Amino acid sequence: MEIRTLPDFLINQIAAGEVIERPAFIIKELIENAIDAKATEINIIVKDGGKQEIIVSDNGMGMTSDQLKLCIKRHATSKLPKNNLNDIKFLGFRGEALPSIASISELKIESCRKDLNEGWCIKLKNNQVIQFCPSPIKFGTKITVNNIFQNVPARLKFLKSNQVENKNSLQIIKKIALGHPEIKFLYKFEENLTHVYKKENFNNEGFKQRILEVFQDDFFSNSLLVENKIQSDLGDIKLTGFISIPSYNKVNQSYQFLFVNGRPVQDRGLSAVIRLSYRDNLPRGRHPLYCLMLDLSNDQIDVNVHPTKLEVKFQNYEFLKSFVINSITKALQIKNNNKISKTFNISEISNNIPSHKSELEEQTFLDTLNANPKIKTLYDQEKDEFLKKTTEYPLGSALYQFKKNFIISITSDDILLIDQHAAHERILFEKMKKNISTQNVTKQILLIPININMDQIKIKTLFEYNDLLKKIGLEIEKFGEKSILIREVPSLLINYDVKQIIIDLCDDLMEIGMPKSLDEKINLILGNICCHKSIRSGRILNLDEMNALLREMEVTPNSGQCNHGRPTSIALSVKQIEKLFERI
Repeated sequence: MEIRTLPDFLINQIAAGEVIERPAFIIKELIENAIDAKATEINIIVKDGGKQEIIVSDNGMGMTSDQLKLCIKRHATSKLPKNNLNDIKFLGFRGEALPSIASISELKIESCRKDLNEGWCIKLKNNQVIQFCPSPIKFGTKITVNNIFQNVPARLKFLKSNQVENKNSLQIIKKIALGHPEIKFLYKFEENLTHVYKKENFNNEGFKQRILEVFQDDFFSNSLLVENKIQSDLGDIKLTGFISIPSYNKVNQSYQFLFVNGRPVQDRGLSAVIRLSYRDNLPRGRHPLYCLMLDLSNDQIDVNVHPTKLEVKFQNYEFLKSFVINSITKALQIKNNNKISKTFNISEISNNIPSHKSELEEQTFLDTLNANPKIKTLYDQEKDEFLKKTTEYPLGSALYQFKKNFIISITSDDILLIDQHAAHERILFEKMKKNISTQNVTKQILLIPININMDQIKIKTLFEYNDLLKKIGLEIEKFGEKSILIREVPSLLINYDVKQIIIDLCDDLMEIGMPKSLDEKINLILGNICCHKSIRSGRILNLDEMNALLREMEVTPNSGQCNHGRPTSIALSVKQIEKLFERI
């Protein structure tokens, strides 16, 4: 077969396939061009999910007639004045976006330089200029894209419904808008559906205000500030932004926004690093929310990895990985010093609080006047000691166990509700983790080995992780074709139902599989063990036992969440109580 040079129209369509996957990517490229043109207002109008029409207009610098003719040529750009790919300061730089868009659509560009008052228009179809004429546009640039993929029907049929395409476009706009609070964005995608992000100041307060517009209202009350800067051989490196507390998480990654030098990126490596920073504080299958800005020298990154410019490569990835983990871990540790979750939401409580008669007999008002009080105050000699505990300890002093599961505690400022099972689960988990990390796992040889019958598939699954089980103190061996023997267990498990722990662990491994990270593998096994070993719901505790649990929580890392990422304690402030009684 003879080798030949591809025609320009086919080259452009191939390039478009790399850059333009769907309408959202057209919007991304056009918005980035507007930002590079120093626009402060950008309007996006979409019809039929972007398949029929996309209009992006801005109030940026605009172009002259000569620049307008040049901008549609491949690899024509104003953003590499030094011809240096190691010092890219613009969002766009490849000079591929407009010719790629023109090759798979009908394209119309109108533009006017602010200082010239002379607007021009150029129209293209199948990447061929069909009209060049004056335009009434006063300033800035307006780009209209019609009938995308009209000449590439194979690509068109892979587009999703209008609703899905609009959602993808909005996600792209959110990402870019978060990185540029100084720009007003208007996105109109249906007849009466409009998203507007107001122009904010280009400072920390403006950044916070833009985050508030993009995220839910309760994000800041459930988030932590990340702020870390170091000087290294690689130059200054800075990470700033906000991350959610572990108990505030989502089932998907739609609220994860990462910027590198102001550029929104989708870097799997960095996303995995951020997730790893949470370690065992998040339930499996749940994801943190974050908006983070990573700033470093331009010569330390390569944004020319992929035509979409959503991926980046770093000169020293291992160093950067360590920096990100340390920055986020530091923020989470500050959170963990405050063991109490503040996620209690008054609005979730019904205004109509039902009365219950199950525990107290119904009394008339006159009966209560004559009867002895149902609730007795503390004896005077105990009062001082109790009040001392409420102020001396962060989690206060235990007052009562409610429904054999929740501890009610009093501090100087709040009433606390503590989930005894979740709290004890975390305490045991951290102890076992520490023992493993210091190679200080004490084991107990069983005089009578525990025999467990299970099918061959389960046995095979279990023995795939036998080395890990040995590491945490479990010695298992095969006993025939359909059973195993437990000969050695960690001393912490000696008084517990080891058989049931192993059976449940095996079921979990078969159902959800094992994570790749060694730490996560160990955490999965330990989490299963600690869930069985911890104080069960329904167990009655006396005051001394409750207070002992609170004291252990106060000195245990990550005790604000159980091993599954749920809160272990919730604070109810005086202000929230006053709201319940409609006093404020």
